[in-house]
Amino acid sequence: MKILIFNPFGIGDVLFTTPLVRNVKESIKDASISYLCNRRVYPLLKDNPVFDNVLIFEKDEWRETAKRSPIHFISKAFGFMREIKKMKFDVVFDLSMNSKYGFFLKTAGIKKRVGFNYKNRGGSLTHKIDLPEGFKDRHVARYNLDLSKFLDVSPKEYDFELVLSETTLSKAKKILELSGIKAGEIPIVVCPGSGDSWGNTAYYKRWPAKYFLELCQKLQSELNAFILICGSKIENELCLYLHDNLSGKRINLCDKISLDEFVGIMSLSKLVITNDGGPFHLAQALSRPTVAFFGPVDEQIYGAYPDKKNCEVLISDVNCRPCYRSFKFPPCPYDKLCLRKITPEIAFEAAAKKIIDRF
Repeated sequence: MKILIFNPFGIGDVLFTTPLVRNVKESIKDASISYLCNRRVYPLLKDNPVFDNVLIFEKDEWRETAKRSPIHFISKAFGFMREIKKMKFDVVFDLSMNSKYGFFLKTAGIKKRVGFNYKNRGGSLTHKIDLPEGFKDRHVARYNLDLSKFLDVSPKEYDFELVLSETTLSKAKKILELSGIKAGEIPIVVCPGSGDSWGNTAYYKRWPAKYFLELCQKLQSELNAFILICGSKIENELCLYLHDNLSGKRINLCDKISLDEFVGIMSLSKLVITNDGGPFHLAQALSRPTVAFFGPVDEQIYGAYPDKKNCEVLISDVNCRPCYRSFKFPPCPYDKLCLRKITPEIAFEAAAKKIIDRF
């Protein structure tokens, strides 16, 4: 059986599919599994031997092509469709929740098309689970596992899966050596941003920068922490603020390392401190002790899976949270009070406990 997983979304969404993939592989031993993902998350899948192929679909590049030359776009689309047809997939798990992608996969000749029928966008799916309001009350990974029933698989709750190559680990070790970490210092990865997916509203997912600063200062003074500040290009200013206002041992790696290298560094750290988003899910996949701040997003849906004891998800008791529902974020009239109520003292206590438990 030749199976394609199609997921055009980000880091977390891709990791949420890995328990499904592992279940399919364990139940259908001779299954050949391919993954179609965006360019950014490709490094997370390329070294995993469970996949026979990892293909790239970058929707932003396709949009740019369509703007520049509709004729070139049509030619490129037909070429890509022929490539998919040649691979003769029996089944596709279409996780795009997008009717246009569904039609493309149908036209590419894949007979069995499995996915979620969100807002009646699943017209091209042959096997579907209705999802009228989006994900609700339980983790996305568990929703993905529900799809396995269409292959007669009885799913188990495997952890998120992330395979690191020796090359990745070697690069990460070299970066840490050059950063000057000495024996007795505790390397802690700190991600003050929240990834790129929320765009202009990313601010509302971020624990306050001054709180991050106060927490890092306390970690340095009381636990001899070496702070590894990480983030994407759009988080440069935020990471620079943290770096420039810390006086203890630290290094700013924001926008200076690849995703591969970031994952490798995270795997060698003693603790990860992050907002909810890609780094949090990566830390889970690597089984790193983690402290994460959740504000507008529901931790039942996007939090620790499956009930990770080494992940401490910090939330507040603000009545209006979580307010992110059905993939929509409403305007916040309280300037992210839900995150501001989580004090640096609360975060330090959680972080210190993770480090003490680790040793």
